[in-house]
Amino acid sequence: MDQIPAAMDRHLDVIQCHKDGGILLGASGLTGRYWLGSLWYYANPDAAPDVEKCTAGVQLEAGFQEAVWLDDTKVLVGLDTGGIALWDLVDNFHTFVHVSGVVEHDDLVTSVGVVSGGKSAVSCGADRCVKVWDLENMHSTNTYRAHHDVVECISCHPTEPALFLSCSADGRVFLWDTRKSRPVTVLDTSPLLHSPKQVVWQPGTHNFAVGGECGQVVVKDTRKAVGATLSFSCHSRAVTKLSFCQENPCLLASASEDGTAVVVSVDKEAGRQIFKDTSHTDFVSSLSWQGNDNLFTCGWDSKVKNHCVSKSEQTCEDCVTVQMETDCIDKETVKKKIANISLVCNGNGAGLEST
Repeated sequence: MDQIPAAMDRHLDVIQCHKDGGILLGASGLTGRYWLGSLWYYANPDAAPDVEKCTAGVQLEAGFQEAVWLDDTKVLVGLDTGGIALWDLVDNFHTFVHVSGVVEHDDLVTSVGVVSGGKSAVSCGADRCVKVWDLENMHSTNTYRAHHDVVECISCHPTEPALFLSCSADGRVFLWDTRKSRPVTVLDTSPLLHSPKQVVWQPGTHNFAVGGECGQVVVKDTRKAVGATLSFSCHSRAVTKLSFCQENPCLLASASEDGTAVVVSVDKEAGRQIFKDTSHTDFVSSLSWQGNDNLFTCGWDSKVKNHCVSKSEQTCEDCVTVQMETDCIDKETVKKKIANISLVCNGNGAGLEST
């Protein structure tokens, strides 16, 4: 308990739910004399972010934007120093122990992801690099420089160790397959209008979701000319986090710099907004699902909030567009598909736009 910091840094940037019901919090001090960060664990999520009621906490050498669970007790952190660090929660989740760390990025780490199987990871940073890591020996096995600007986000495939997604301020989203000599495939993100900020796989499908710097969220198939494209105007400012619910992959949650958190329900050819929270007073920086109904959010207002999605379904007007891929099917088929689509966005109906 002696390692617990006296106070929590103001800017909450990370929240990750644990399968046992607790939550991991990450905070950064962006306005103080020192650019430090801190890592916290709460066995009782309702107690967060009260320092006196935390289960474990530790001061880090720098701020950070991303931390993810590697397994039941280990946490992988991507630091603003350009390094990644592995921490272990021991003593029945009461003590953080530093396991290993290394600095290889030349600028801050923007995102980290754990590869299926848990023995390797992928990181990206403001140095425009994507790195694949061997976590057992804590060294990078590959460094890729395919993007031309800051790499904003990484998303590892839920079941395929060789596949992951990346998005960048250069306006492109890449599908990576490390089994290939040329591992990069550029994905079509239309109708996304602005630079991508976040990207995530939809579990159990070939779909991915991408969030833009002006608040738009697009769900597409990684395969060309397959399925419908869903476009949601969820936010008025940049998307800061996207997360599909693991227990109900049709639910996609998004957080934004406009202080809102939104949940949309997507299926093969339709989409509807079912939840929107506007209670945060600053950037909503991260979110995490617990079960199939509870959504935790945190933000730069130093608040942690628990939302019950099913009890808060919205009746406000949604902005939903469904676009049909028509390259490989005839117009009559498209008309039939459009006729069969039923959008029940808010009980008041919604416009359907086909291309």
